[in-house]
Amino acid sequence: MAAHRHDPGEKNLAPRRAGGPARSVFVRFTLRSLAANRVRTVVSVMGVALSVALIAAVLTSVASLSNMLVERTAADEGWWYAEAAGITEQGLEQLEEDPEVTDWTAVTDLGTVSLGEDNSSLFGPYLYAKTWPAAGTGSDADEPLLQAPELVAGRAPEAAGEVVLPHYLQNVELAPCGLSTADGGAITLGSTVTLDLGTRTVENLDDGSTYTATSVNGSYVVETTQRESFSADLGSIEVTVVGFYRSYGFSSTMALQGNSAYVYDDGSALAGALSDDSAATWASAVFRTADPAKAADVANGLANANEAEYGTSVHTSLIRWMGATPDTAIWNTLYQIAGILAAVVVVAGISLVYNSFAISVAERTRQFGLLSSLGASRRQLRRTVLVEALVIGAAGIPAGLVLGLAGCYVVFGLVGEGLAALAGGGAAATVVVSPAGLLVAALLGLVTLLASAWVPAIRASRVSAVDAIRQTQDVHLGRRARRTRRPALPAGRHEGAGAVRSLGLAGRLFGVPGFVAHRNLSRSSSKGRVTVAALAVSVALLVTSGSIADVMGYATETSVDTMAGQDLVLYVDATGAGADQTLALADGRVDGPGMQKELASFYDEVKDVDGAHPNGYLTSYVAEVLLPAGMVADDAEGLEGSPTRLADGSWYGQANVAFLDDASWASYVDELGLSRDEFCDPAHPRAVAVNAYTVRGDETYARLAPLSAGGALTSLEFADLDGRFADGLRDGADGRPEAYYYDDSGNEQALPLDQAVAREQQIEVGALADHAPVGVSLSGSLQLVLPASAIELADTMGYLRASCSLSTDGDAVRASDAQDEIEKIAADHPALDVTYTNVAEGKLQSRLMATAVNTFIYCFAAITGLIAVTNVFNTLANALILRRREFAVLRSIGMYGRAFRRMIAYECTSYALRGLALGFALALVANVGLYEAMALSYSTYEFALPWPQIGLSVAAVLVVIAVSVTYALRRCGATGVVEALRSEVL
Repeated sequence: MAAHRHDPGEKNLAPRRAGGPARSVFVRFTLRSLAANRVRTVVSVMGVALSVALIAAVLTSVASLSNMLVERTAADEGWWYAEAAGITEQGLEQLEEDPEVTDWTAVTDLGTVSLGEDNSSLFGPYLYAKTWPAAGTGSDADEPLLQAPELVAGRAPEAAGEVVLPHYLQNVELAPCGLSTADGGAITLGSTVTLDLGTRTVENLDDGSTYTATSVNGSYVVETTQRESFSADLGSIEVTVVGFYRSYGFSSTMALQGNSAYVYDDGSALAGALSDDSAATWASAVFRTADPAKAADVANGLANANEAEYGTSVHTSLIRWMGATPDTAIWNTLYQIAGILAAVVVVAGISLVYNSFAISVAERTRQFGLLSSLGASRRQLRRTVLVEALVIGAAGIPAGLVLGLAGCYVVFGLVGEGLAALAGGGAAATVVVSPAGLLVAALLGLVTLLASAWVPAIRASRVSAVDAIRQTQDVHLGRRARRTRRPALPAGRHEGAGAVRSLGLAGRLFGVPGFVAHRNLSRSSSKGRVTVAALAVSVALLVTSGSIADVMGYATETSVDTMAGQDLVLYVDATGAGADQTLALADGRVDGPGMQKELASFYDEVKDVDGAHPNGYLTSYVAEVLLPAGMVADDAEGLEGSPTRLADGSWYGQANVAFLDDASWASYVDELGLSRDEFCDPAHPRAVAVNAYTVRGDETYARLAPLSAGGALTSLEFADLDGRFADGLRDGADGRPEAYYYDDSGNEQALPLDQAVAREQQIEVGALADHAPVGVSLSGSLQLVLPASAIELADTMGYLRASCSLSTDGDAVRASDAQDEIEKIAADHPALDVTYTNVAEGKLQSRLMATAVNTFIYCFAAITGLIAVTNVFNTLANALILRRREFAVLRSIGMYGRAFRRMIAYECTSYALRGLALGFALALVANVGLYEAMALSYSTYEFALPWPQIGLSVAAVLVVIAVSVTYALRRCGATGVVEALRSEVL
């Protein structure tokens, strides 16, 4: 028989030399089969389209966001890829000869300008004379290597002898220093100024070694261990002020680091700095490579050859969006989440398409058997299924690409501003159609389609005529079913004509319908396995998509501070330059009660400003506090300010203390559900400690609850130790806390605690709160809140500032109008120096960011939910429709109505329970992956089962099962035995 089966039918149906007509026969057969099963075909096309749409949308969104982030970063920081600071002549020659380097430019540091002690408190001690950043050797005008500083007045230097100065020097008359005007007056546009250039030298007190401090390495000098000097030894230059630029003191490049005076470069500055013997003159070269990923190699080559005195750096904030990503925790988190998303998409697509074809093949078992009996080869039978996959793909893949692009345009149109805010502004959020991305999406869709169809195609090719007639290809008894197939008879009974077989547990509970359903389920049916698999994948999709929304919501909430209820913030000081100093005391302290009285008077007028709702006022202090062991939780170690846990279990560190006006304090007490009698008694003040913080480390975020209970803490005021104060507390040799400080030589000294502390103040913490009152911004240090009536407790604390805030319901224009009115009020309060921050615009950006993230996540969840629903409906409905003959036979022997529904309910319950269990297991694996990804960047993120998503998935599965069964039974309801048998053959 094996020799006879070799290929006799191939001569009749598809001779090798006449394969064309035979192939067309099978193509027509496939098309007729698809047309005859329109519902299954449409659902399969929808599944493929949704899968491709999701992949296309993800890839297009990534391309669009990457392009936006590249443009935004370059607009802020320039198109340079790497930098060599302090480059030498040999290093510059190496850079110029490197074939990988396509463009470079240099900024030369000409020396340091001293602003003198009289000016340093307001403007800093030094300026650094640099050359204005010029275009590179091969720069595109649209892609400059360095973004020039932002001008706030005038223009850039365009000729020799011109200079641009920091914005804070405009219209300023300086005390005599290394920057002077020709007429001795204020610095304005057109002023002729002289810059005395010199060298900063820093000496290390411990060993006497020295080094030249520049804008790169001289920002911070440790007074306890170092000493610095300045010498104006590099000559002077006389220049004309042509502009002022906005100076922040820091830059993404070492070249533009520091507060600088930028002069025009006539082309000689670089050569002069490289050839002289002064360490105060140096140059930084920034460059671009043909391949962004190779910029680090070129930079490392310069560093390894010691051709960059201050080292090299790579512009990771730019090239990360070009594919060269830094090894930081937050990006590892994003990429792991993206990987989980990709896995969900692929699993969803394969599951849906595979189930569709598995059902299709099972439905046509008799057809394949008939074709096999007529001589069709295995290759031809496989081709039939694969052609069906290609036809479905021909309709589904283009539809999915169009749907994915359309979805991107819609989403970007809705949340474009939020995406721009998420990127930091500076670039528009537009859809970038990537042909490569669409091709990848189409290929992934096609590969998914063919991979999903391959196993059913192999199964179809193995169908024999006998198996098809008996329908044993997909149904056989499992081992357990074979063992329990013939239940034991009662003792003394032998199977015969009168023997009665036990119905088993299912039969005893559900009668004959339960017995029949149990027998159906005990068979190892591929259709049953496919149904359970479809349910499991769908449950996993629903739970995982919801979990992804949860973790992204957690990340957004943790990373974004929206300053709820505050649109205009007023920072009030009594020691600033704009105050008359009547409230100022020695050492930066203020008259606490006097400050409260003046604030109350000022606020009484401010609160009536039109269009704004006041939030009260507060005074902020910082305190050195010692907390007993019973109050402190382990999370205290994560607070800012280097907190110290002492051997006795107590905790020492800094705390911010806010004194609220009495009305705001009473509202806060009510909001927390506390007793006014206990917390509003001026004679016995009680503090509220905030016990929920979001802290950002170098690469991670954390949510902390540092306190375990209330109690009495101690506020410490350190004694004046001949002009020095204790730097902190530690465990002494005897196990008791001691203070330490550094003497004039930089040596560490220790003191008993009672000698180091001048005064103590006990503060009772009466309650812990999970949020701060409006107006109090958490900084990561322990935050205490007290009423203004308890201001006497601030005697041992250091004054920071006072503030009040107003809400304009997010309207930035109204906030600006309110500011104009308040400025007039502030003029009548000379004891106060008031500055303003309109945060309404920033809050809008924060809301837009959150909206953008949530929109993308919810779109993803919606599409995966549709895939899951489509998967279950397609699989379960078609699996039931395949049993038309079985149902017709059961009806012919009298199983109608309630009994029939009980049988189906039993089977569906079994499918649902197994599918839910397996689906929850898969979802648990995905959730563990999400937890591991989040833990990389959010150190306090805790793993928790997503119970809302689990409940939703159970409800969704039950509803879809009910709809699928109703549809399938309605399709089968009118089918009689004769029609069912005939349809199985046709």
